[in-house]
Amino acid sequence: MSVEYIRDMKNVMVGILKEFGGINKRLPGKIIYYRDGVSEGQFENTVMEELGGIQDACMELKPDYKPSISVVVCTKRHKQRFVVKKQNGKLDNLEPGTVVDTGVVSPNYMNFYLNSQQAIQGTSVPCHYYVLYDDNKLSMDMWQMLSFYLCHTYARCSRSVSYPAPIYYAHLACASARARMLSCYDWQEMRTPEDRPSEEEIEKITRPEKFNMFFV
Repeated sequence: MSVEYIRDMKNVMVGILKEFGGINKRLPGKIIYYRDGVSEGQFENTVMEELGGIQDACMELKPDYKPSISVVVCTKRHKQRFVVKKQNGKLDNLEPGTVVDTGVVSPNYMNFYLNSQQAIQGTSVPCHYYVLYDDNKLSMDMWQMLSFYLCHTYARCSRSVSYPAPIYYAHLACASARARMLSCYDWQEMRTPEDRPSEEEIEKITRPEKFNMFFV
């Protein structure tokens, strides 16, 4: 089974926090980390390791800097589908904003299904949210509201989408970085670690406008 993980999470977060502090003249007091692409069997190894990277980054900036951190995993790689039965007996998709948080959810985590989008064709696929770590102590209702509101902030669409907008932007950033790397290097010819580009070269190619959302 392949595992998708973020390499060098500590240094990634150090750069982001420094940029945030430079713009806002203060570091964030709360950090909410939405994560995609992780199955339930990888929660402990992958997501908790990335959480440790975030905490290490905060400690490196300031030993006494301890913001409230929350980690939420979102996935649509499941087989759950929900429909509503109308008075005429026909089945229809759920309305955007519908939440299912009892009965079919996991007993091991705070989790819920949120159908945040209007299905254009076929049966809509709700997003499954797992709250794995929560220093912010938000209630289930607050997590559901926050997640639904974030689905309305995607710049490429005037309607609500199926994922929170930060996850969509992360997908766009990764797709842009991959396209830029493939256009600059022939990876099939790189047979040894010495043939690979340095971290500085990769950074320059994949992020030509650092901390700007050029990929949108």
